[in-house]
This record gives sequence, structure tokens and C-alpha cells, in this order.
Amino acid sequence: MDQKLKTLMLGNVLFHINNFILILLTNTFGLKGIAAIWFFTPFILILFTTSMIESRREKLMGMVDFIVRCIILIINYLALSEFIRIPFAYLIVLGIIFMVLNIYIEWTMHKRLQLSQNEDDDVLTNEEIDDLIEDYVHDKTMLKNKTPAEKDEINESFHAVVYMGYSYVLLALLVGGGIFAFGFWGEQKRWIIFLAAYLLLIIYFYLTERKLGLYYKDNKRRKKISFRDNITFVIGISILYILEGFIYIGTLSFNFFGVFIACAFFIPTLKTNQEIRSGFHKTNKNHING
Repeated sequence: MDQKLKTLMLGNVLFHINNFILILLTNTFGLKGIAAIWFFTPFILILFTTSMIESRREKLMGMVDFIVRCIILIINYLALSEFIRIPFAYLIVLGIIFMVLNIYIEWTMHKRLQLSQNEDDDVLTNEEIDDLIEDYVHDKTMLKNKTPAEKDEINESFHAVVYMGYSYVLLALLVGGGIFAFGFWGEQKRWIIFLAAYLLLIIYFYLTERKLGLYYKDNKRRKKISFRDNITFVIGISILYILEGFIYIGTLSFNFFGVFIACAFFIPTLKTNQEIRSGFHKTNKNHING
């Protein structure tokens, strides 16, 4: 099965299960406490269900699949925020209908990809990835009998993925850590939180430049991608920190739609990371088969 489709199907199931948990929590506790915190999670999870939108083959179906999730996300947001009145039992039924619709669309994509007989041969299996990491960390036998250029290509693919992983950790700290820090400490330590975020941003931009420098050999394209990803990332973080650091500071309340819009600005960065991940698979698959 296509790796992007497998990722999408897993993300889709997690997204819908998370929605059911949110509905049950809100029905039990109201939109406060743990339910208020959980309310934020669907806006994050949906950002990780865009893999097939970037597919060369099933892009249209991938877009339809994503739109279906967006519709149920908006319905749940409006209903749980009490902008519209929908009984909780009906929300569960609607969630099941939309989940089945998503699964049907994704299964259709799977069958169409099978029929086209164009499965992506550049994707490493989990076992191959484990073996590669084990070998690279300890023995590096994979580098034997390779030309200097091939060794550089393999090393750069590994290092780019490592920098990408570190940048994900910093992204989680900046977003999740920032939201909860502003909520718990409020105005009293606001500028300390901003200073910590500033230092994390410096490290994040350094890792981004290292990551892009290793992956993109065309300097013009690298600078273009770097400018796009960094600008959209700063816009997203700025929206988030203005909302949580000034408007809702010290409340543990969220402007959910505002936070969703802020996180949407991270999509270019996520797309770039997906491209780097695909490059890692392709590079190492070629050398394994070679």
C-alpha cells in the first residue's frame, strides 16, 4: 500500500476517534477543564491528514477526503461551542457517517492505486528503516564500496531527517508549551515566556537552515523555500502568541478557530518536511537496491 495513503488512513482514524472522545468529554463535563483542553486537539490532528493532497496520483480524491474532515470539524466546533444546537447523540451519528465516508474514499484510492500498478517503489519498509538506522549508528557497512559522492548523499539524507526531527520537537514546545505556559503563569511571567520562545525560535531557524541546506542543492530554490517556510511559520507563531499571550492570557481558554488558523500557517513547513522524508526514502532505497 502507498506509504502516504497508509499515513492518511491512520491519521484519519485517529482524527475521528479523537472527535468521539471530545464529544463524550464535552457531554460529561461541559466545555471546561479537560474538555476545554481537548477541544484544541482536532485542529492539530487534521493538519497531519494532508499527505494525499500532495500525491501526484490521487490529488483530487485526497482533496475531497480532506474537505470531508474539515466539514465535520466545523460542525463539531459550532455544535460544541453552542453556536448551533445539535444533540450529542446526533453528533456521534454524524461523526460515524463522516468517518465511514472518509474510509470509503480512502479505500477507493487504495483500489485505484492497486489497479494502476504504480505503487511507489521508493518507500522503505519499517524493517528496512530499522536496519538502516542500526547499521548507520553502529557499523556504517552501507557506506562501504560507495563513491565519495554517494557517501555524502547518504550522510546528508540522514542528517536532514535528524534536523527535521529536532525541529518537530521545537515546534511542539513552541505551540503546546507556549499555550499552556501562558495559561498557567499568566501575565506574571509573560515576558519570560516570550524570551524562552525567542531563544527556541533562534534554534529552530538554525535547524531549518541546516535541514534545507542538506536537502536542496539548488541555492535559489533553497532560499525560496526557506523564506516561504520561515515567514509562514513566524506568522502562525505570532497569531498564536498574540491570542494566548495577550487576549486569553491566564485563562486556559482558547480561541479555537484562531488557533486553527495560526496552525494552518505551519502547513508549508510540514509539506517541506514531507518532501525531505520522501527524499530520505528514495535515496536510501536506491542504495539498498544498488
